[in-house]
Parts: sequence; structure tokens; C-alpha cells
Amino acid sequence: MILEATPSFSISREHFATIVSALKRTLSGTQMLAASRLIAASLDGSGQGRLPLPILDALMSDLRQAAEDPLLLVKAYRKLNYGSDLLRKTYLASALTRRDALRLMCRYFQVNTQGVNISLHDGLENILRVDTVYQHDTADAQREAIVYGLVRTMQSLGITNIQHITLGSQSITSLREFDTLFPAPVRLGEPGQATIFISPEGLDDLLGWRPCSVEIIAKRERQLLRLDSRSDWSESVSALLPLLCRQGEANIDQCAELLAVSRRTLQRHIKEDGAVFRDLLELARKDQAKAYLAQHYIIDEVALLLGYRQSSQFYRAFRQWFDCSPTDYRHAAATLIAPP
Repeated sequence: MILEATPSFSISREHFATIVSALKRTLSGTQMLAASRLIAASLDGSGQGRLPLPILDALMSDLRQAAEDPLLLVKAYRKLNYGSDLLRKTYLASALTRRDALRLMCRYFQVNTQGVNISLHDGLENILRVDTVYQHDTADAQREAIVYGLVRTMQSLGITNIQHITLGSQSITSLREFDTLFPAPVRLGEPGQATIFISPEGLDDLLGWRPCSVEIIAKRERQLLRLDSRSDWSESVSALLPLLCRQGEANIDQCAELLAVSRRTLQRHIKEDGAVFRDLLELARKDQAKAYLAQHYIIDEVALLLGYRQSSQFYRAFRQWFDCSPTDYRHAAATLIAPP
């Protein structure tokens, strides 16, 4: 669904400032003068909260006209830092596998900008899809630059088997230039959307990064909850639980503190979502147990990572979940036989 641009769509000040910084490294000072007043007004330091997304559209319209370059924003995104040393300090470091990291990008990208929706489609083909969610003059340029940034980020995550990219480019000439700008083959796609086709090899391997602080995830979840009053609080709790389990602190009081609400308020929100905390914790542990057992963790280590003080507690819970032992489950998965 394509919507008209309204101030209800927003971009974080941090993300806007990052784009401006990249543009300054791409354009001459004279060219940047075309939007200097708009930039100064947007980043004067006195404002709080987020910026209306049409401000970025106005900025890009002015600068593209001054530079006479429809691919200006993609070229600016090439100036950004996608190094793993930087990414290890972000929420991506909470991912167990590379596929988990992709899912986190899909969930949290709207904190940066609400201009696009990113979704991961698993199957025989693994597709990361980027859709424009409203119409404006530079929608294509913003979407294409975001796709470039996603591909570079994926490469730093160790996802190197990117088969090809489709872009809704309006110009075959531009498409040819995309091939020189993007680190993967580019094809013509449907207007208003872009897709990144990813080979499944290695997606479920361990990311291997030291987990980030749970506060980094909590900050993103608080931002999501502020962006949309209809947000699912149960999903926010579930996002916190894997890291809290690793720390042995998976309880509702800790979740409430991280989400900046009282225990009673969080319980009410979870109930309104049709869930209870105990069930969310059990589901999180069950899903994480499957993920850990698919890797090379020893059973006792899995128990600790799930927040169990004794391995026997984990064994009992696992048998209730799957009616088999963790060892039998791992053996069945390794021999490509569905576990009981």
C-alpha cells in the first residue's frame, strides 16, 4: 500500500545527521549551499524527538538538482562506515546467527526511517524485500540507497552469497550505472520495491560476535513502542528475553525496568496482547534451545545460556517441549529426521 507523504512519517535525527554527513563528503561546499538553510534548521540542536520525513525529501530534491545526479544518495551511502568493528557495537551483535541479524534489521530499521518497510522471506529463496510505504519525489532514490546500505551491512555480517538485486529503476541507463555502484548484480524490478536475493548457505551459521548489552535492544524497543501506540508489547518482551536468559535475569521485573514501565503496567499490556509472561519466557527458551542445539554448544552450556541454574531443570523442560532429550533431538536434526 502506497500512502501520501505526511508529517506522521518520520526519521530519527541521528539517521538524518548521518545522511547529511555522507552528503557533505560526497558534494562540494558550493553544492551543499543549496540546502544549507534546511540542514541548519533541522539540526539546530534545539529540537527534540524525530524529524518529519518530508524534510529529507526536500533536502534530496534540492541537492540532486544542484548536483544534477539522480544517484547522488547511493553515492553518499558509499561513504558510510559498514565495518564490522562498528557493527559489533550495535543491536546486530545480539543475533545468534546471520539470519537472526537480518530479522533484527527488519524489525528495527523503522527506528531510523519510516520511509520503507523491510521484510525477510524465508524459503527456497531467501529474499530481503524493501518496499516504499509512501509516495514522494525522491522515494526511489531513498529506497535504492537503503538497499545499498543493507547489502554492505550484510557483507560485514559475513553474508557474501548475494545472488542479485532487483531495483524499480526508471532508467536502463541508471541500471547500468547501478551495476558499477552495487557490490552485487542489479536487475530491473517492480516500481516501488526492491529485493535482495540471498543464497541460503551460511545464513544459519553462528554470527560469532560478543553479545551486545541488553540495554541496546531495550532502547530500540522503547523507540518502537513510542513510534506506534498499537505496538505489541509481548513482541518487545520477547526481543529482550534471549539476552536476559544468557544473563540469568529473565524475569518480568527486569523487562519492565528495561521498557521503562512498572511491572503492573507491563503485565496489563501483555494481557491485552493475549499472552502471559511465563508463556513468553517458555517460548523464548524453546526457540533458543533449538537454535543452540543446531550449533556446537554442549548440553550443559545450552542450559546456562537459557538461564537455568541446573542442567536437570533444562532436561525436564526440554522433554516437556519435545518429548525427547536434547541429545536425541540433536541427533535427529543432524540426520535430517524430524524430532518427535
